[in-house]
Amino acid sequence: MDSEAREKFIQAGKIASEVREFSKDWIKDGMLLVEIAEKLEGLIREKGGHPGFPVNLSLNSQAAHYTPSRNDKSIFNSKDVLKVDLGVHIDGYVADTAYTLSFDNSHKKLLDASKEALRAAIELCKPGQKLSNISATIEDTIKHYGYKPVANLSGHGVGRYVLHSDPQIPNVRFRSNYKLEEDEIIAIEPFATDGNGAIKDAEECLIFRFKDLRTTRNPEGRKIIDFVQSYGGLPFAQRWIETGLNISEFKIRFAIRDLVMNDIIKPYPVLIEKPGSFVSQHEHTVIVKDDPIVTTL
Repeated sequence: MDSEAREKFIQAGKIASEVREFSKDWIKDGMLLVEIAEKLEGLIREKGGHPGFPVNLSLNSQAAHYTPSRNDKSIFNSKDVLKVDLGVHIDGYVADTAYTLSFDNSHKKLLDASKEALRAAIELCKPGQKLSNISATIEDTIKHYGYKPVANLSGHGVGRYVLHSDPQIPNVRFRSNYKLEEDEIIAIEPFATDGNGAIKDAEECLIFRFKDLRTTRNPEGRKIIDFVQSYGGLPFAQRWIETGLNISEFKIRFAIRDLVMNDIIKPYPVLIEKPGSFVSQHEHTVIVKDDPIVTTL
């Protein structure tokens, strides 16, 4: 990693950290999720960055990948557990960070489980460290708090215009001889739950990524392809298309379905735990060093 890339990763992390910390004081009981998402995405742009992906605002049993549509009526209230997951990129160099917010003290221990697992894992992000040791630490910490790690979600490598790359860093024990290398960029992302410890895809999908340039007969689909290529392969929201193109929501949904079926865009369905459960998440992006650099701290 050259000095220019390193500086852009760090600058993206600085903006992500500032927006995250702003949101902790700004988000209030009763806010519309779409209001929150658009405020945070707008703030990222005001600070000189670009959203690395749509702001994820996943409630309660939703673990990840929920971002509101333009006319979404979903509200965050005082009994909810809200995962706020946001990303920033500078020239494609991405910082990814998340935290969990709840005004209900009955969820404090659940939130502490993923937060402490993140802290403990970051201490291990040094050259030569086995990924398996990081995953074991995450699992042990979350279980110490009396909860389950979400087994089929993981941390991940981060690259230029690549949000999720190798290595994958599971939240549970696994066998691997992979060792971290100096200057690797990784996102550590523990999820804790009082549910089953496994998520599944919901039917709802509001986040996508441009995958492959192919032809389509759908005229709205061609407009969408032209529009989303500007994101450089990073995820985008249906809401962004609804705002950016003068096309009805019905036609957008129909066109997106066609683009997914033709493998032109990749869908990211909302990820959910069992009904009635709660999930917490905390995340930082780290540059692997003897003294790990947390770009999003």
